Amino acid sequence: MRTETMNQSPPHHSKTLFEKNGVSLVATILSSSSTSDDDDHDGIILTLYLHRHTEKNVINPTMISLLVQALHVIDTHPLLSHTNNKSLIITGIDHDDLKICKFFGNGLDLEWMMKASNNQSNTNGGAAAAAAVSAATKNENPTSRMIEMFNSQVLAKILTLPFRTVAAINGHCIGAGLFLALACDYRFMRTERGYIQWPEARLGMRLTKGFAELSKDKISDYAVLREGLLTAKRYTSREALAAGIIDGEYPLEELYSAAFRFAVEGLPETSDNPLEYFDPKAYTEMKMEIWCTSYRALKFGKVSDLPHSRI
Repeated sequence: MRTETMNQSPPHHSKTLFEKNGVSLVATILSSSSTSDDDDHDGIILTLYLHRHTEKNVINPTMISLLVQALHVIDTHPLLSHTNNKSLIITGIDHDDLKICKFFGNGLDLEWMMKASNNQSNTNGGAAAAAAVSAATKNENPTSRMIEMFNSQVLAKILTLPFRTVAAINGHCIGAGLFLALACDYRFMRTERGYIQWPEARLGMRLTKGFAELSKDKISDYAVLREGLLTAKRYTSREALAAGIIDGEYPLEELYSAAFRFAVEGLPETSDNPLEYFDPKAYTEMKMEIWCTSYRALKFGKVSDLPHSRI
């Protein structure tokens, strides 16, 4: 995997901090000096790459475990724990082969859910998966445990990270893949190919509280929520931008560079608009305050929580 970033300034070098089973975390270390001392830098841009392309980056226990491990590295790696001056990009872009970048995230792993629920019927995949989620809303089962782990250990974590987070949506962004993007502060999407969708109405399943509250917190326009959730509309990048679901659209060849520039602009200490007294703990708490309802539902909610419940 090629980890360097093209045509960016200031000068930089990259280090892979985590790489396992198609998920990797790369630190791009910015430096205006000629030294390669990692402690002497002008900020760090982290990129969480999702390269489980053969599985379309679906969310299943393996993907969740890999994301949790990568997020743990962000918390504990010495290179990162000694600086507040960082940002994060999440993307499925493969710099070596853009042709395979068709999916940012294709939702929950329906095949895994059917197997986990011991569904041996001839029901089609979507209906069987909906049945698995329906069962999960009534009692604890493997599907409910998977969703709750994804919500509490991945989405709630990304939602409140103490630095700028940017989703560079390189392809289809559906269901759980969309919720991963919504957990980020900002979203950029490729043009020409790929769509964003809440597919639950089409699949005959409810959202569950965590996904519902995250959608409501991040989509401010009621009409967009109504259209997206109740009609399972597929949004192109142009439609998603007009609807306020994303913050920018770019050709695939320019998407990562645009996300990278925006991540650099959000560095709290060295951007053109620095945050003089930046405190990461206060920044995380501010995000909790802004998105309190979704944070509580993701962190503490259960799949079995009633639709009308408050968490």
